Amino acid sequence: MALPPKDNVTIVSSQQRTQDLSNAIRHHMEGRYDEAECIYLRLHEQNKDDEEVLYLTGVLCCDLGIYPQACRFLEQALSVAADFPEAARQLLTASKSAGLAHIATGELALADHAFKRALSLAPNDRDAWRGRAQVALMRAKPEPAQLFLERALQQDGNDVDSLNWHGLACLQQKNFAMARHSLEHAIALKPDLVQAHNNLGLCFLGMGQLAKAELSFLNALQLAPADSGARINLANAMRIQGRALEAHDQLEQVLQAEPESAEALNNLGVALQDMGLADEARANLARALTLAPASAQTRWNLALSQLALADYANGWANFEARWEGCANLQGAYGKPRDRAWHGAHVQGKTVLLWAEQGFGDTLQFIRFARPLAERGATVIVEAQAELAHLCASAAGVAHVVVRGQPLPDYDFHCPLMSLPGLLGPASFLDTPYLRADPQQIEAWRTSLATYRGRKIGLVWAGKSRLENAELHAIDKRRSVTLKQLAPLLQVPGHSFFSLQKGAPADELAESGLLIQDFSAQWQDFSDTAAFITNLDLVISVDTAVAHLAGALGKPVWLLNRFDSCWRWGINRADTPWYRLLRQFRQPRHGDWESPIAAVRQALTSLGDNPSGR
Repeated sequence: MALPPKDNVTIVSSQQRTQDLSNAIRHHMEGRYDEAECIYLRLHEQNKDDEEVLYLTGVLCCDLGIYPQACRFLEQALSVAADFPEAARQLLTASKSAGLAHIATGELALADHAFKRALSLAPNDRDAWRGRAQVALMRAKPEPAQLFLERALQQDGNDVDSLNWHGLACLQQKNFAMARHSLEHAIALKPDLVQAHNNLGLCFLGMGQLAKAELSFLNALQLAPADSGARINLANAMRIQGRALEAHDQLEQVLQAEPESAEALNNLGVALQDMGLADEARANLARALTLAPASAQTRWNLALSQLALADYANGWANFEARWEGCANLQGAYGKPRDRAWHGAHVQGKTVLLWAEQGFGDTLQFIRFARPLAERGATVIVEAQAELAHLCASAAGVAHVVVRGQPLPDYDFHCPLMSLPGLLGPASFLDTPYLRADPQQIEAWRTSLATYRGRKIGLVWAGKSRLENAELHAIDKRRSVTLKQLAPLLQVPGHSFFSLQKGAPADELAESGLLIQDFSAQWQDFSDTAAFITNLDLVISVDTAVAHLAGALGKPVWLLNRFDSCWRWGINRADTPWYRLLRQFRQPRHGDWESPIAAVRQALTSLGDNPSGR
């Protein structure tokens, strides 16, 4: 680093001081830093307010790469001589370098302080704003990071690093359109910026554009074949698209180079789970958790594997990691932690149970209200509006509040899906535990009396969750078209009824199939429950209606995808959750023809069996 000319600094000094300082500067400029340091420090001891010595010592510290110390000397120089532009410029440079040094050692508070000091000297400094943004991103604070990067981009709209990080900050806030704009701008300026290609892939992944996401990750890997992060992201994109075997191969490639990669092992476990290899999945996830015990995501994935294998003791314990480990639930724990119920005595206490996820989850887990009430608790339930009336019929429930409405006083609260871990799964087979309104049941009995044969309800598609790429992909894999169910209607002696809601229900009008549809008369799940109570059998893909029918004690035939949800277990045709539920599973990904053919054969063989089994 160049030193200022001697005559740029005016200072009155003794002849000896002048000679010593001249020698120090000569040593400094010729790279003899130890000798220069000794003289500078001796002169500093002789006069601690010598601004020139303070300044030159700060410059030497910068040349030695010890920027925090440089900042201290330079700040002292400016405190002695405020009008010292060379020291101010050097302090600006040292502050930014100190910030980067603190980032490298993980001292984020010190790093942020250093960049703030730089901005106090130069409020429009691009690099200082970018440095503050980097600290904010490392602190998982994308909102201020975005603002800081926009300040940096005001100074230089083509700064590639700022564009890339701005894209990342927007991505983390799910502002995908803005993220895409910044990342594509960065790539246009620097096509070989691997990180930007990888971040753009994550952006497309969030937007549900899986093919484009995959292409972006491939572009990153073409530039940097050894980039494990991009390869793991590529594997994830493949798995979400239903190509678990390809994902498996990509992750094995990462593990060949990095056998202790907890992230790769975690993703491999999920891919193995999708491949139907639950034991191998559990082993890899357990190993990943050993390597990264603080990873909530790995613990959550391990829980799903354990629950699928009926390892309930460990599975329910690890299931509590869902609030941090499941991306869809992060920030969803909206109740006071200090009033959470963890198994304490509840005799004479009021306990609030609250729905935390989808309709099916609420229907499945509301059964645990009864054993809690049997312990002496008054059980209040906060449920989705569509389920509130029906949940009031659940054994043990004293009162139901619609989600979003004011809550009554309570002593403890508990999310519904934490209950089996706290109470134990003893009441799995205790069905039915929901009941419809008797008057509605009778009304539908009268309306359906003229239909001949066994009355069978059909559901062919789940709700499409477009806001989440992975869930949307699962929705497509768990659903069929009504046309695919047409062979079932060829079996004589049955009357078929649509239980389908949402956009897929429109397929009925175009199908030409003889299926009755009364769904326009149903306003909530209680109405649907009254109708289902009058059916003999429900044939459904994995949706809330399957849970509803099971909770009502009705026979259910579940058309289940190959990469089944954890709750349906592994390689079994029944389930501990619903006594009269029978599974017809895909033997391989995408093969609906086989289970539908099996259902048709089972319908043909029913005869007079009233249970539908």
